[in-house]
Amino acid sequence: MAVSKKVIIIGDGAAGIMAANKLRFHSTDKELEITVIGNNPRHFYKPDGVLIPFGYKNYRKSVKPVNFLLNYGVNYLKDEVLRINADENIIFLKSGKSLIGDYIIIATGDRYSPEEIPGYEGEARHFFDLQRAMELREYIKTFQGGQVFIGSAGEVIQYPESLYEFAFVLESYLAENGLKDKTTIVLATPSKELSSDPAVHRDLSGMLESRGIQFHPGVVIKSVDPKNKEVAGSDGAMYKYSLLILVPPHRGQKFAIDSGIADEKGYVVVDPKDLSVKGNRTIFAIGDANNLGLGKSAVAAHGQASFVASLIISKTVGGLKEEKMTAKVPEFALTGNDTAFSFYDAPGRASRGINVNKGDFMLRWTSADTYFSTILRGMI
Repeated sequence: MAVSKKVIIIGDGAAGIMAANKLRFHSTDKELEITVIGNNPRHFYKPDGVLIPFGYKNYRKSVKPVNFLLNYGVNYLKDEVLRINADENIIFLKSGKSLIGDYIIIATGDRYSPEEIPGYEGEARHFFDLQRAMELREYIKTFQGGQVFIGSAGEVIQYPESLYEFAFVLESYLAENGLKDKTTIVLATPSKELSSDPAVHRDLSGMLESRGIQFHPGVVIKSVDPKNKEVAGSDGAMYKYSLLILVPPHRGQKFAIDSGIADEKGYVVVDPKDLSVKGNRTIFAIGDANNLGLGKSAVAAHGQASFVASLIISKTVGGLKEEKMTAKVPEFALTGNDTAFSFYDAPGRASRGINVNKGDFMLRWTSADTYFSTILRGMI
């Protein structure tokens, strides 16, 4: 009788849950023993962080318990990984235990490191986790005008379109509440392009200009001066603010550095063709955990999780593996409090531009429901 193969997934965020559920969806427990290691009590749908600060979304729709999101037949081990022996597939845990996997998927995402930016703590706000989004909601409630600076303290961030989304939604909110004439919005993005699609970048740039949002592309914030209420940009300019919305720097996980499988920022170095680690075709890193700089988003994580799951299934259970790590679903980007557009943000993919409409806004507004019930479950 065949012995089931052990698949261990490190990380209980979006990429890890998707990979686990996808594997379970296409195998039986006699074929694959699937274990997820993590210690997050809940999972937050980050795109809703743009809406929550303005009261346009109830946060309860944007968060679910992690154990609820794992399909039946997926083991959930609450622990922390200290180190991996990538040559022998051994995982060493904080509890003192060690595990050996026939296959290992590293899906630990990245972490925020605001301590790297002088003056950041206590001064800057962001919306990338539920607590910060709720805190920002209280600041927005009392905002009466001034200069709002929106930017990033890192070159590569999760969900990069959220910066211009926040600027557009803020502009709509200010107009709705009679504060637009009292406020200046300044948007600085680490990338010089708002999209890899030239037509989308062109249209978004035009929309920012027409709505009075100052746009500074290719700028990373290096420091914050709370006393003078200004930030220093990588372009040498100083930007004033009354309210500072600043995405903190992102870094990989310490255990990856300690295991000798990461770059200096903690991101696991992978073969871009199959996401394998150190030439070991049984260890993979997916989503925000790897060093592929482009497309750090749930859609990119979904494509990578699906690709690696299909590869493991083809080797163990049988079946065709996916040939490419392509996006399976479109993305939706907000352009206000009642409009949005859909797109596939893939290098080399060109379009005629964007079509802003209310239908895409409703799809974007309800996207958490689709995400939790279908995409995370491995059904797509």
